[in-house]
Amino acid sequence: MRGAARSSERPGVIQVTTWLRRQVLAAGYVLLLVTVSGCSILDRFTSKRAEALGSSDQELMSRAEAAIGTKKHDEGRKNLQRLINQFPESEMVPAARLSVARSYFTERRYDEARAEYQRFLELFPQHERVDEAHYYIGLSYFKQMDKMDRDQSFARKALAEFQTVASEFKDSQYAADARAKLTQCRRQLAERELYVGRFYFHRGSYGAAIKRFEKILRDYPGSGYDDHALYYLGESLWELEQPTAAKAAFQKLVAQFPESDMAPLAAKRIGVTLVQDPATRKPPPRFFSGVLATVKDTFSELKGAVLDSDIWQAWAPY
Repeated sequence: MRGAARSSERPGVIQVTTWLRRQVLAAGYVLLLVTVSGCSILDRFTSKRAEALGSSDQELMSRAEAAIGTKKHDEGRKNLQRLINQFPESEMVPAARLSVARSYFTERRYDEARAEYQRFLELFPQHERVDEAHYYIGLSYFKQMDKMDRDQSFARKALAEFQTVASEFKDSQYAADARAKLTQCRRQLAERELYVGRFYFHRGSYGAAIKRFEKILRDYPGSGYDDHALYYLGESLWELEQPTAAKAAFQKLVAQFPESDMAPLAAKRIGVTLVQDPATRKPPPRFFSGVLATVKDTFSELKGAVLDSDIWQAWAPY
């Protein structure tokens, strides 16, 4: 009897096991369908979101350029940043980063512009537009250069960047202006050294003064202040009772800059008769250069103000 009972229980167990298997398989199919459907829905959502932000890197770049062209710089930078984030492998990413930097520069936000250009150099050190980044870093420093009697940190940094462009990218479209700006930076730094050197000289600190005049001749030759540096160098050495060295400085001044307004003073010191031609004698370099630079900067600023004005923008044709 017991054996018969056990025998009758087995079909029931088998039926339950089979039912459980069917339930598990059904659940698996349902889970698979839900997963596939979910991925499809997610893909559609992502696609729609991408379309809302810009379906391609080219479209985002076009939107950015259009916005920046109408001086909506914040909007333009947002589109550029989206391009960089959504398409990190796009060949347009370097141009997008340069556009972000140039946008800040156009707004005269020079610190932010420099940071972006520097970031570009770090990410793309071999890119064909590296010269552009160096040039605009230099130009941003140049725009912030202070007056000659103030701190000249920006002038020194601008000089370094323009020197890079002028020496390493000689065929660059920015090379000519970099060389011109380089000359202006050297001139201002030399004038600064002369200013400080004369300050020490007139207070009898001849040793400190000599260092400044020698720096002009060593670091900024051809700046337009070589003759003044040689004269005050000679006078400082004379005061320190170093007549041989002083005479050498005066002789060099007379030989190399005979038409300088410093030359007759140097000639008198060494007992040389110097006859200058009034027609070729040049005035102190500070006079005309200072006037011309001031006028040029004034007109440049005036031009920028006019072009940025609402009146001009309303009148100018698109």
